[in-house]
Amino acid sequence: MTTLEQRVQRLEDLEQITALTMQLARHFDNGYHPDGVVSLFTDDGVFDGGPFGRYEGIAAIRGFFAAITEQISFAKHHLATPMIDLAADAGTATGQWYMWGTHTIGGEAMFLALTWDMHYRKLDGRWLINAQRLDWQFLNPYDAGWVKTPMAG
Repeated sequence: MTTLEQRVQRLEDLEQITALTMQLARHFDNGYHPDGVVSLFTDDGVFDGGPFGRYEGIAAIRGFFAAITEQISFAKHHLATPMIDLAADAGTATGQWYMWGTHTIGGEAMFLALTWDMHYRKLDGRWLINAQRLDWQFLNPYDAGWVKTPMAG
C-alpha cells in the first residue's frame, strides 16, 4: 500500500507533466520559440515530427524550431484527453495527448489532427521531455476538409 506522501507526490508529478506539456504547446504557438522549446527537453531529447523530420539532441531540435516558421507562419495547438503513465521508479513517465491544430502552412490555412506520444524524465526534481513523436491522422487544407484530403503533402 502506498503512503499518503507517495500518493501526493504522484499527483504533483502528474500535474507537473501536464504543465510541462501545456508549456510546450504555448512555445509552439509563440512562433515555435526555439529556446523555450529546448528548455523543456533533456539534453539527449528527441523530437520526431513525422513528415517534418526527426531531430536528436538539443542543437538539432533548436535548429528545427528556429527554421520552421519559414513554413508555418501561424499555429494554434489544442491538446486534450491526456493519458499519463508514471513508471514505478517515479523518474520516468509516458504520455499521449490528442492534438487538434489550426495552422498556416506555406500560406495556406490547414487543419491537422494527431497524437503526441511523449516520454518524460525527472532530473533534479524537474520533469522534462525526453522524446516527443507526432502520430499524424490528417493534415489538410481548410477548404478541402479531411474527407477530401486526408493527408496533404
